[in-house]
This record gives sequence, C-alpha cells and structure tokens, in this order.
Amino acid sequence: MVRTAFYFCIGLFSVSILSSVAFAQNLEQLVTRLGLKTTTKSGLCQTPSLSTLPYFSSTHQYSKCEKFFGASKTRQFRFSEHHEPLSLQHIRNVSSLVHQGGSRLFQTTKMVPLLSNALSAGIEMTYRDPFLSINATPTSTSQLGTHLVLRGSVKAMRYRAEYGYAGHKTNKGLSMALHDRVGGKLLWEWQLPFITPKVELSRFANTAESNLIRSQTISTRQEYSLGWAIPNWPSFSLSYGREQKDTLNQEAESRSHATLIERVQTKIAFERTVSKGEWALGYSTFKNDIHDQGTLEKFHSTLKGTVQLFQPIDLTPSIGFTKQTNAKQDFSQERFIANLGTTIRLSTHQTIQPSFEWVRMNNREDASNASTLFSKLQYSYRPAEYGYHISAVGQYVLNKNSQQTSNPQTYDISVFIKKDLHEFLNLPHQQQFISLKLTHNQQINTLSSQSQPSISTAMLLFSLIP
Repeated sequence: MVRTAFYFCIGLFSVSILSSVAFAQNLEQLVTRLGLKTTTKSGLCQTPSLSTLPYFSSTHQYSKCEKFFGASKTRQFRFSEHHEPLSLQHIRNVSSLVHQGGSRLFQTTKMVPLLSNALSAGIEMTYRDPFLSINATPTSTSQLGTHLVLRGSVKAMRYRAEYGYAGHKTNKGLSMALHDRVGGKLLWEWQLPFITPKVELSRFANTAESNLIRSQTISTRQEYSLGWAIPNWPSFSLSYGREQKDTLNQEAESRSHATLIERVQTKIAFERTVSKGEWALGYSTFKNDIHDQGTLEKFHSTLKGTVQLFQPIDLTPSIGFTKQTNAKQDFSQERFIANLGTTIRLSTHQTIQPSFEWVRMNNREDASNASTLFSKLQYSYRPAEYGYHISAVGQYVLNKNSQQTSNPQTYDISVFIKKDLHEFLNLPHQQQFISLKLTHNQQINTLSSQSQPSISTAMLLFSLIP
C-alpha cells in the first residue's frame, strides 16, 4: 500500500513534467513549467498545436471552455520547511523531550480545479526529518506522508474522496490525514432547506504491514447522519455508525481480535447571545467476533454549556452519566461526572482558569464505589510585545474508595517561563529562546506514618535552531 500511494503520486508529477518537456523551446520555459505554473484548461477544447497549448495561447482562445472549466488562473505548488519548536511546558521529565519538537518538516501542497466548482484535485506530501531517533533508525517510509483528494460541489450537494498514507514518524504532519495509517474515505452531504443528510464511508489500516513486531489493525467505518436546523430554534441531529476493527497477527497471518461497534446518537443544541448548550444521548454496543465474551452495552447522557456572566468571565458547566453492562459476564458499571470550568480574562494577555471536577464510579459486581475530586488552577501571561510567556499550574487530587480506608491525595505544582532571545542574539534563526520549568509533585496518605513520596524537578532549555 505504501508503494502504491507513493508511486501514484510520482506518476502524477511525471505526466505533467513529460508533457511540458515535449513542447519546451528553451530551458527558461521548461523551468517555468516545472515550477509549477499550470492552467485549468483541457486539451479537448482546442486542436493540439503549439499555438493552442497552455503557456503559449492567448486568453481569448479559451473562451469556449471557460463556462465549463472556469476562468484561467495561475497556480503554484506551495513548498515549506520549518522546525517544530521544542518546549518544556507540557513535559514531565527530560527524557520525554526527545519525543516531541525539534524535527524539520518539509511539505508541498497543490490544489487544481478540474471542472470549475464541480471537481477539484489536490495533493499534499510531507517528510519529517526527526530531531533524534529513539532505539532504532527510522525508515524513509515511516517519515513520509502523502495525501490525494478529489472534492467538489453541485448546488447544495458536496462530495469528497481522499486517499492517503502517513508513516508513524510523521506525527500528524499532514493537515488532511491522521498519522500512522493508510487508506481512504468518501464523504457526501446535501444541504436541503432545514435538513442536511450526510454519509461517510472509510477504510484505514495502520502502517505496520511490513513490520512483524507490530500488529496491524484494519478499521472499516460507515456513518449516516441527519441534521435539522431552523433559524432561532435549537438544532437537532441523529446519527448511526457502524465500525469493524480487525487486528491481524503478522507472524501467524491470522486475526487475533475483531470488534464490531454500533452507535446511535442524538444531539440537541442551542445558542443565544450570552450562552450556548448541548444535550447528547447515545447508545452503543461492542462485540468481539472471535472470542465469545458477550455484548457490552453502553448508554451515556451528557449536558454541557457555556455561560458568559459578564464580559471577562465565562463558565463552562457539564454533567454526565454513563452505564455499561454485559449480561454474559455479569458486569455492570455506572459513572457520574460533574465539572465546572471558569475562564477569567484579566486583560488581553492574562487569564486565570480555575476548574473543579467530581467523578464517581459504581461497580454492581462487587458493590464498590470510588470517588475522585480534581481541583485545578491555571494562570497564563503572554504579552506579545515582549516575547515571553509565564504560566503556573496547581492541582489537587483526592481519591476515595469504599474498599480502602485510606484517602490518598496528590499535590502537583509547576511553573513555566519562556523568553525569546531574538532581540538579544540578533541571529537569523527561526528558533532562539530560553525556557525554565520547575515542578513539584507529592502524594500524601493520611493513615500512613511513613515518609510520603515527592518529586521535584528543574529543567532549563536553551534552543537555537536555524
């Protein structure tokens, strides 16, 4: 599959290049064409002579085709190269720093209209040059990604077909496809008055077809939905989805796991000047086709919204309930959740975000329950004119279990400071900054007389990348 996607992309480039070379009169004209000046006109509209070929003919010679293909426009491939910034903000230790940031990403994209708005073709290619290789040297295919797309619209109908490959080292380098998978999907929707039906069909596999160590998972998905939207009324949607996941053992060449998932979900949403909300109900079933483990049924209900009390303060409350049962395994579990988030904008550069969350789990099988309380406070200050960023996060977690007498508690505090050094170093580098992160984590057991474990770290990063 990897070779098919790669060779198909190379073939598209070769056809356009060879057609230009055949009629090139000098090197300058050839470079102009390879670089990627193209037109949207078809040779079927004119006789194949030198004077009527693209790049040589005058504008009025296309008048017979413009109504069907659209007006002539010059388009170019877009090439880009950039370094992903290294950051200490979201890492817990120094060893995890090598897994994110620092790599170079090369990308090229192009979209060409074929039949005006009715059909367009696009291609995107990316290659990641990693900052560091962990445990093994990455292969070229694991760092390569390519994506092809055909899309268009006719009146109120829109459609799209795409096929892509992205190695597991690309790390979501493609904007139109997820990483570590190969496959494609078809999408169709029809925007009727007040009603919009949608259909999505897809089939994807992870990129482990040539790796005997990694298992390969093939996912086939179908989703059908219908949405109603009437001005000044709440919107409503109903959807049904079916997904089958087959996990293949590369060495035994057999299926080791096969799951069939079916979902039905409905949503009601409203939006007002100072508030908006959504209520979602869903029912799903999970069944393993190989191991007869019964059917896991899941029902969930979620109510969430956003309320702006006044200009600088937003509240985001949510409550939810989930119940899972499996009659064959005599399994029943309930989960309740309540969350209250707050965003306080002190200024255009400063925000404070306090949040509280309560989660309760009930297991009917052993008549046990567990509760967890999360309390978190975040502060961020990022002035644009001075080129630095300061943030602080404090979190408190309290756990309580009916089968345990202790109530373990966790305190987690971190401070992050980052300063851009362009004004001091004055170097022509894309990334030049210094950052500092201080963290402290401590677990406390009120019933234990032993010393409580705690971890404190300090990390300093100086980054200078062209």
